[in-house]
Order: sequence, then structure tokens, then C-alpha cells
Amino acid sequence: MLVNPNDRFFDRVPDLFTSPYPGQDALADSAYSALFSRLQQQGQTIGEATLSQAGAHAWNQATQILWKTKATLAGDVLGDVWSKAAWVNPQTDTLAGLIAEIPFDVTSDPARLLGAMASVAVDLALNAVSAVPVAGWIIGIVVGIGRAFASIFKGASSDTVPPAQRARLPWGAYNRDVDQEWVRTFINIEAAGVDWTNLFAPPTAAVPWQLLDGVDAKDSKTVLGKIFAPFANKTVQYNGGYGCLPGTFRVAGLVQYRNWNQPPNSELRFYGSGEIVQQHGDFTQTGDFFPALQQLAGTTWQQIAAGGPDAYKVDCVKLERLWKDWFSALYESAMEQGYGDYLLPYLARKVHGEWRLGANASGIYRPTAPNGKYVPLVTVGTFKDGVLATPKTRAGCWFTDGLKDGKRYPFETAQKWPYDEKTGTFQAPAASKYGGRSDYACVPWPPAELLLSQYKRADDVITTPAAQAVAQLQRRRLSRSLDCAYVRPLAVDGRPAYAAFVDNRDLRDHCIEMRKRLLKHPARMGVEYETVREVDKEYAELLRHAGVPTTAAQRAAAKIGMKLAANAEPLDPKDPAPDVARPLQGGLPFDPGGGDEPGRRWVGPVLLGGAALATTIGLAIGASRWRAARV
Repeated sequence: MLVNPNDRFFDRVPDLFTSPYPGQDALADSAYSALFSRLQQQGQTIGEATLSQAGAHAWNQATQILWKTKATLAGDVLGDVWSKAAWVNPQTDTLAGLIAEIPFDVTSDPARLLGAMASVAVDLALNAVSAVPVAGWIIGIVVGIGRAFASIFKGASSDTVPPAQRARLPWGAYNRDVDQEWVRTFINIEAAGVDWTNLFAPPTAAVPWQLLDGVDAKDSKTVLGKIFAPFANKTVQYNGGYGCLPGTFRVAGLVQYRNWNQPPNSELRFYGSGEIVQQHGDFTQTGDFFPALQQLAGTTWQQIAAGGPDAYKVDCVKLERLWKDWFSALYESAMEQGYGDYLLPYLARKVHGEWRLGANASGIYRPTAPNGKYVPLVTVGTFKDGVLATPKTRAGCWFTDGLKDGKRYPFETAQKWPYDEKTGTFQAPAASKYGGRSDYACVPWPPAELLLSQYKRADDVITTPAAQAVAQLQRRRLSRSLDCAYVRPLAVDGRPAYAAFVDNRDLRDHCIEMRKRLLKHPARMGVEYETVREVDKEYAELLRHAGVPTTAAQRAAAKIGMKLAANAEPLDPKDPAPDVARPLQGGLPFDPGGGDEPGRRWVGPVLLGGAALATTIGLAIGASRWRAARV
């Protein structure tokens, strides 16, 4: 059903989405200028609390526009769904739900931000329209990116962003404007359509990846590090896809690498030759710099996975194939060229039963052979047995540090890894003879925290299962719900078929068959005729001739005698009920390591990393509601 755009529900919905996040040159960035000018009036500075609040408002704003677009233009939002997404609180006569304006505080405390959601029942609305609870994930991204950006842009109000801080941003033009435009395009234009596949499709073509120099956008002679991307003639092969990974709150981007700035202090370790034992630098998965798009896509996928008309706006077979081809091109290119460690941001890593995207190797020692070759962490065996390094290169006690008063200090020089030129294989050196003594601490390689995880291809455990779960949902809901009435399996009146049916003849034929059965089935009396009329007038006319009530009042009256219909068999009893929704995967951006070592993690331990965060913050919302009820 269509909702009047002049309805009071939309009084506070903004006309245009604006990302609050600063760009690379903060002083010249309009978002930064607007944010900072407002803060100056309030005597505040740019910090994680300010950016967390701004990011939360951005999600609120994008969600409001998205649901206004769906309700006023798409016409396939069912009345009972709309009533769960937005309503007027009878006690206060104010809006509640996804169209409400959330009173976020200036804070980076997840519990307080989620408490603000709960105050206008946005969490309840999200639970009603999503397959799994997502409020905790949304706030996790808000706080994580707020903390990350606060570190980057600290002090930018008084001068240009210092090089050391700017180095943590993606190179070239910073992605804020791209992030903003992607969100604007989807919520204002594509959300009104029936094909959302592109939102969850890879951002680049499935072509071989190459390693090239990454140069400063302002000075092409300044090499910042390396960039691993699907290049052709030194041009990244973007294809128009948004890059949002199905079933996650993550966006796929290019991989950038900058060498670690070796610390001139007691952390340095040496080989017997006097050379420094080098450490891994920073692998940056640039898709993490699309916070607004991450929030939008993750929430939208869960709306799809909840069923109803939105579930048929993605071509699951196409998505499964696109991501398999994309990851194959990435993995095969890296391994064939000897750049396996560049895959660390794109390996799926199992933590507490949840598959997260990426492992953090920043600061980890990089052992070398006498010829200068580095011993790889990611090997061909990683894709077979799910473990980093190889049995021959794993060292339980490479060398030892001394221990005194609970502190470590350099003691033993490291040995280089023997390398066989004929076979191209490395061998870990003999274990340190000091390894068993209580006054010495072994330095293993790889570190235990990386070896304790299991690693898989991201498409195998994240994107493919997510696409297959929704594909199953599509088929089964056509058989066991009224969905077939609310979607177009074929183009009608110049309006396209829903994406799920365009290239999937079996699903299209099944939908058409279920429509035929529905015309004679008792369940037809519960069809929301107004929505069918907006989606497919021809089928709506067939339903009307089949006696389907055409108004809400007639439908309410018909429901009185629908007890038998409610217990009737589904349209196709052979298909079982849909499975329980698949849990969210992928983890949170800026938190791939799971540890809290200084300099190796931007997101604090309060965020927990993913599913655990959602559970913990759900308890915080419950506590907030309990306190409110006590007042």
C-alpha cells in the first residue's frame, strides 16, 4: 500500500542524506566544517563522542529516508509491516519507530546510544522488520568508526591533518563523498525499485589483482606503500556494484599496505647480524571506510532475510556466483604472485562460532631467510587446513626475551629461517635453548592468537551461505505465505519483474503457480488487496473476482470467519517452512584482531566484535526499558 507523502509520519524526515564523517583534508571538507562550526558554538572539540553521535544521527537519517521512499513510492510495504515500522505513541502523541527522530547524546557509550534508540522504540521496530536483531551491530559500527576517525582527525581544526594521521586513511580521495553518494542513490532511487542486487554485488570486476605503488593524491612522486587491487592498465576495474557483502555489515574494498614504523625503543629485536627483525605493517581493507553504507546495507539485508516483498528484490543465484568469482580472482592472484599475506583482511576467521572478516597482523614479526625473503603467514595450506603458516615454519620458541619484574627486555638475538632455493620452502630454525626457563619468555611465530583461529574463504562461509539462505527463503515463502500476491514474477504495465524472478525461471514458474492456487485457496481472504493493486493491477483484478475483500473494513469483517482458513494447508505443502534466519557474520569494521594491544586496534573491548555485542547491548536496552518503567 502507498502512504501519502504528506502524512505527519514524514514531517521530520530530511530531504537529503548527508554524511557527517570528515574527508581527507579536513579543513576543506564541508562535512567537517559544518560539524566543527556547530561544536565551536558549544565549546566542544572533535572527538569520539561527537563523531559517534554524528554517525548515529546519520543512520537515523538514512533509515528515515529509506522507509519514506519504500512507503510512498514502492507501494509494496504491507499495512501490518508499516504499522510495526512506524506509529504514533498514544501516550505522548509523538512518532515512534523507524521514522522517529532519535535523541542521541554526545557520547561514545554504546549503552547510552542504544538507550536513545529504545526511548522512541526504534529497537522494537527494527526487531519487527529484521530477521535478527541489528541494533547492537549498528551502534557497534557507529562507535568503532567514531573512535577511529577521532584518532585520525585529532587536532585537524587548527591545521591540516598531519601526515602520520592522514596515513591511516585510504589513499587518493577519501571515500566520504563516495560513501554519501552510494547511500543517497540507494535510499532515494533504488529503494523505490524492485532490484536491490547491485547493493550486495562486488564493487569491481572479477579480474586478476595486482600489487602497485600507492601514491599520495597530491604528490604522485610520494609513494605511501603498496595497493593490491584488480587493476587493468593501472586502473581499478570498478563495475558499479556497491560492494556490500550479503549477510554482514561489511563493505568490500581494495587492500592497502604501509610498512610498520619500527619503534626506536625496547620493542626492537635483532638478528645476530645486527639487522632489525621487521614487523608487519598495516593492511587496510578500504571498504571499512564506508560506515554509512555498512549500516544501511546490513540493516537492509536483514529486512530481506525477514521475508515479504523485499526478499524478492535480490537475485541470490547471481550474488552467489558474483562473490565466488570475485574472491577466486582475489585469492588466486595473491597466491600465484606470492602475496598471500595481502589476503589477511579477506580471510574469514572463526571466533566464538562467528565468522569475522579479516585478521590483524600489524606489529607481528616478519621472519626472513638469509636471502631476504619473508616467511609467509598465508600459504596454500591455509586454504586446506585453515591454519596460518605451515607445520615446517611454525616455531613454538623462535627466540626468547628476558623477564624482570614482570617486564620483557631484549635478551636473545633471533635466527633467520633456512630457505631451500630448489623447492622454495622455508624451515623454522631450531627452538631456543632458553625456552624452558622461568626467567625467559618465548617468542613464538606465528603468535598464538592467530594460530588459535580457523580460516576459510570468505565466500564459502559468509557470502554463499547468506545468499543460499535467502534463496531458500524465497522459495519456501512463496509456498507457505501470501508473498506471491505482493510481487511481480513478470513485467506488467511497463514495470519490471522483481529481481529474484528475472533470471530464475524455476522460481518464476513457481510463483506463477502459487498465484493460481491462491485464487482458489481460503487464505486469499487475508490478502491485502490495496498492496496487490499497487504491485500488479492485473492480478489484483483476478483476486477481486475471486471474492477477496478490497478494503480494510471488508477484510476485518472477513477475518471473523477465517478461523478455518487460518488452519488451512499452505499453498504448496511439499515445501517445508523456512529455516530460522542465519545469524549475522563478518564482525565489525576496525576490529579484526580481537585483541586490545596498543597500536593494533582502534575499537575498544566494549564492542566485543559482533554477535556478542548485539547480545550485550540488547541487555542494555532491556535495562533502559526497566529503568524507564520504574520512573
